[in-house]
Amino acid sequence: MEPEVKEKVRIAALSEEMDAIHAANSLYWQAGKVHTLAERAEYQFRQDRLDKIRSELALLSSAPLPG
Repeated sequence: MEPEVKEKVRIAALSEEMDAIHAANSLYWQAGKVHTLAERAEYQFRQDRLDKIRSELALLSSAPLPG
């Protein structure tokens, strides 16, 4: 697979993961209750993962194209 194609596939995968995290966070926010320690830990894990995804997307977008 060519580097450009790999990059586009990776970006698409990261975008899908961000969408899934957003959906899970929306349910968390809309629950309208006091969350358990486990729920808060899962939420924090998702937030940390979002930070990592954003960093990776920033690297991918700033990487020079081969050629």
